[in-house]
Amino acid sequence: MVKELTDYQHWQQNLRQVRLPRWKELPSLGLYVDQVVTVVNEQLAYFDIEPLTKAMVNNYVKKKVIQAPIKKKYAVNQLVDLLLIGFFKVSFNIDDIRAGIAQVTVSTYPQQAYDHFVAVLEAKLTGQSAAASNQFDASSQELVGSAIDAVLAHLKAEHIFAEMHHQQRPLKVEKG
Repeated sequence: MVKELTDYQHWQQNLRQVRLPRWKELPSLGLYVDQVVTVVNEQLAYFDIEPLTKAMVNNYVKKKVIQAPIKKKYAVNQLVDLLLIGFFKVSFNIDDIRAGIAQVTVSTYPQQAYDHFVAVLEAKLTGQSAAASNQFDASSQELVGSAIDAVLAHLKAEHIFAEMHHQQRPLKVEKG
């Protein structure tokens, strides 16, 4: 008999309600690292993704993954980069995430690219198909959609496995 995955189903239902802020809804005044971490982690919490830490942000700056803050304050574009990194690091390494962001923004503004990412993510969470955007070429749209699918599949598998493991411990097989 298969046990119901109630925690997983609850998590999935909660995901259907997620609405991430659009670019214009993000804080436009410079934020200190503590504030950036708080804003990013509030958004990542919906997905049960490992929170970002100040040390991680500082490390991303040192490795030039994100731009350095100006007078210790981070702008919206850095905040968005950290949101994307926090979301995609579930399934991709930092260099690939950075390259993906650069590739998608090669032919459009970062604001449009981020808002498109949010629209595609929210459509996928609600089981709808995301509207195609004439601001992006087909390859960029496919990249965004496929990368989101990869992260969501990874997170779903983790939640299912965790609940199954919690419900019934795996049997230990003795050699012999």
